[in-house]
Amino acid sequence: MKSRRYITSLAAVGLLVGGTVGSLAPAAHATHTRAHTCTQAGGVYTEAATQSGDRCVVTTTTPSVIVAGAPETTYSDAVPSGSPTVVDSPPVPSGESTTETQTRDVGDPVVVESERRGTPSVSSEEIDAGESTAVPVVVAGTPVTTTRTERGTPTSADAPGTRNCQRVNNDKAAKPVERCERTVVTTTTTPTTVITTVTTPQERVTTTTQPRETVTTTTTPVTEVSTSTQQRESCLTTTQPTSFTRTTTQPTTQTRTVSIPQTRTTTTTVSTYRYALNTTAPLVLVVFPVAANPRIVVNERSLAPLVTTFEEAGTPVVSVDTLAGPDEVNTVCAPTDPEVTVTEGGTTNDVRQVTTPADPKVTVTRENMAPTVSETRAPGEPIVTMSTRGTGDTCYNNPATAEQRASRC
Repeated sequence: MKSRRYITSLAAVGLLVGGTVGSLAPAAHATHTRAHTCTQAGGVYTEAATQSGDRCVVTTTTPSVIVAGAPETTYSDAVPSGSPTVVDSPPVPSGESTTETQTRDVGDPVVVESERRGTPSVSSEEIDAGESTAVPVVVAGTPVTTTRTERGTPTSADAPGTRNCQRVNNDKAAKPVERCERTVVTTTTTPTTVITTVTTPQERVTTTTQPRETVTTTTTPVTEVSTSTQQRESCLTTTQPTSFTRTTTQPTTQTRTVSIPQTRTTTTTVSTYRYALNTTAPLVLVVFPVAANPRIVVNERSLAPLVTTFEEAGTPVVSVDTLAGPDEVNTVCAPTDPEVTVTEGGTTNDVRQVTTPADPKVTVTRENMAPTVSETRAPGEPIVTMSTRGTGDTCYNNPATAEQRASRC
């Protein structure tokens, strides 16, 4: 925007009278710009296309003010405070009386203890009496005889002999001449011994005698019997119900709350000025056709209320209750028949035994034993064996010639 400079011939007198704003400036400052004038007035200068359209808008805000409203008072519900005061009236008869007849015990019962014996049962049993006696006897059986032969050390003896003898002379000769092969005949004699073994079986026969006795047991059940005699009396009881009035006073407290609403009010004034006579001063309020000038805006903001509480005594709560009182009881008693109770306790057995001798128990046991063995030794028949072997030599029986006689068998 083109800057314009204005020269004023006034003596710089600034007045705000009748809608004009001016200021008294020293003579040395005879020239002022419109912007300077507006700033001095505390406004905001707006330059228009023409001098008549220049404006200066001055906005002023008054300090905020807190305004208190009308106080509001509220009361809380009353609550009990402290201990209640209770006052009971004396009891008075209430309603019809009742009667009751009762039989009850008088003193302690008298107890008599006795016993009742039942039917006895008899049983007999044979049992051992003392230690048994055992007598062992060894009994021999039928002996068995066996024999065996044992050979001794053999002995051998050699003797000359002949074999394969053939006649070598004429059959008509008086004596036959035989040519034989010489032999050695070995005779072996083995002595023998006959051993006779007699085995006799044995067994041990033990006779055990156990003395016995008969025990006769008589068992009689015995039951404890308790007889209790309790003295009794019959009592007539008259009961009269009563009632009384209980007055309860309960102190209370309540809270009174006073709340004062608060509002913060701020007033803002907006004034629009023009410049008189197209100079830099004074400032003159602009007259708008419709809107007000200056424009006053009041801003109100609600604040938290100022709350004050007071504890005060409330109206006491009084309650009256009619309650049942203690019964008035009157009892009249007279003796009546005693109560007799018979109680059976535990049953025990009375056991009695009688012992008499009984026939002994005889037991025979047999046990095989090692047999007895006896041996008898006697010489037996010797065993004789003979063997013949040739020597390869020739001899003659009944030799007839000297040559034959030289080789006589």
